[in-house]
Amino acid sequence: MKHPQFMSDTKLAISETYKKTDSDFLDSEINTHRDDGSTASTAVLLGNQLYVANVGDSRAVISKSGKAIALSDDHKPNRSDERKRIESAGGIVMWAGTWRVGGVLAMSRAFGNRLLKQFVVAEPEIQEQEIDDELEFLILASDGLWDVVPNEVSCYLH
Repeated sequence: MKHPQFMSDTKLAISETYKKTDSDFLDSEINTHRDDGSTASTAVLLGNQLYVANVGDSRAVISKSGKAIALSDDHKPNRSDERKRIESAGGIVMWAGTWRVGGVLAMSRAFGNRLLKQFVVAEPEIQEQEIDDELEFLILASDGLWDVVPNEVSCYLH
């Protein structure tokens, strides 16, 4: 919310804030031997406009008139657009129990992950949804939920 263009260009503000978060994350580990990373889903409600951003395999799902609607698409290396982006940057996507960037990371976008940073970016995909009376609730969760609970089932668990 502190971004100077938050109200006038919310998508730009979210995107630049994700990139700043990535930079800050990498800076915080500069003098360590770790190469950690993380994913995120963010929801911002301005008036009746909901902005949902994600990096990695965290996901946003809404329940609208009893129907589950994913507002984000997981960043997996085998997604055709993600694979093309990674390979265009000189990276490889290979099978190692699941599809992985460089045979290591099972997601194609994330904060951190310094050793794969040129391939594993923190540029969020941002969706916009108009909110009306049909929206019942929003779920933001990581793969800890989504790997075991399908979107449709999650909307019945509330």
